[in-house]
Amino acid sequence: MELTKEVEIYFFNHNIGTLDLRVTDGGWVYIKTTAKQPMFRYSIKSPELLQHDLGNNQWNDIWLGVRREQTALF
Repeated sequence: MELTKEVEIYFFNHNIGTLDLRVTDGGWVYIKTTAKQPMFRYSIKSPELLQHDLGNNQWNDIWLGVRREQTALF
């Protein structure tokens, strides 16, 4: 599997290199990078949301492109 175009552009613009890539059975793509905090992830179901691991299971949301419109059932 390859990175999405949006993720590639984000990494290029922030001078972050990709070291390793793995896909879990749950549909998450984990990316090990050259960044100080090296782990990023995104869901195959929602690739416009890249998350950066800040440690202690805290993830920083990075929106790439336009967010999808969310609808709720009431």
